[in-house]
Amino acid sequence: MSPTLLLGAVLALVGAQVSHLAAPRRLRYPVVLGLALLGVIGGEVVAQWLHAGGPALGSLHPVADVAGMVLLELGGAALHGPGRPRLTA
Repeated sequence: MSPTLLLGAVLALVGAQVSHLAAPRRLRYPVVLGLALLGVIGGEVVAQWLHAGGPALGSLHPVADVAGMVLLELGGAALHGPGRPRLTA
């Protein structure tokens, strides 16, 4: 496995976990994880296309990847609407 893929996967996992901890009732975790993975991939595509994206960590551009994750997760949360109601016992 390429170190870049491993770093990208770790970055997506950390980003998804932070997002899910910040707003646990907004989106389900698998959706957040999928959006984080797409954000990392999208951030890398944009960084390669613009020849920018902040400092590179190997061939990974963490600044562009985090920006991609934030944009996709905020967009997904905005499309989802209000959080799920709490269950009371």
